Amino acid sequence: MIPCYNDAQFLPEAIASLTTEEPSELVVVDDGSHDPATIELLDALAAGGVRVLHQPNAGPAAARMTGVGATRAPHVLPLDADDLLAPGSVAALADALAAQPAAGMAWGDVELFSGDGRRLVARTPDTLDPWLITYLNELPLCALFRRDALVEAGGWRLRQGYEDWDLWMALAERGYRGLRVDRIVERHREHGARRWAADFAQHERSELVLRSRHPSLFEQRPQARRRSPAPMRLKLLLPLIERASFLSAANRYRLRHLAGHPLRLSRLRLQRLARLLSRHR
Repeated sequence: MIPCYNDAQFLPEAIASLTTEEPSELVVVDDGSHDPATIELLDALAAGGVRVLHQPNAGPAAARMTGVGATRAPHVLPLDADDLLAPGSVAALADALAAQPAAGMAWGDVELFSGDGRRLVARTPDTLDPWLITYLNELPLCALFRRDALVEAGGWRLRQGYEDWDLWMALAERGYRGLRVDRIVERHREHGARRWAADFAQHERSELVLRSRHPSLFEQRPQARRRSPAPMRLKLLLPLIERASFLSAANRYRLRHLAGHPLRLSRLRLQRLARLLSRHR
């Protein structure tokens, strides 16, 4: 299922990344697009047999749930219109779930890429850790969910941002297990129009919303910490960073990510610096 909001530039490539997959039901949800090029593209897709649903603009969470409600498929895989699915991913994730009936969802690694050729593979967590998810969300959007698990957890609910993090918390709260497949699944396009920067600008308010929606996860942190497979450095550093009240909530979150993946973040910053320098030569 692919939500679309004025994404004519990227949507055809996202759909094309699905054409090599095993047979599946594709639903494109138009989230109130007003761009003429996007409207024309959606009409052409519908005329060509793609199932296109239209709704007033309500944000990606609502668009994804419109897609979920429009199908009875036993598995659901969300893909943003500006991202790509790596070849063979649906079969690999479905096979992983078939081999692990107790798992509610499966995911793989994420390749970050940009138009200027930069690439970086981000390794995702092996499990859905109820302790770690209260500090960091490093799980990807593009995962294969068992429909029953997704619906029972409430699906994507938040409009103001962090709807993916909210869903992973809801799944952890209900005791769902997940598993990582050792392959790239999602190819995440970095470009200036992405919504992440806007989400992060209201990080403090969004984090308070997450706490209010999932109080049991935060209340059970001490017990969950003992069971967590997270490395000891994170078990020591993340609580210390959270108690650093002299820092803003956003900066504490940046430090959590730095504690989790110092080399990855350093490489990303070096790539961005090289890009800036190349523009000013």
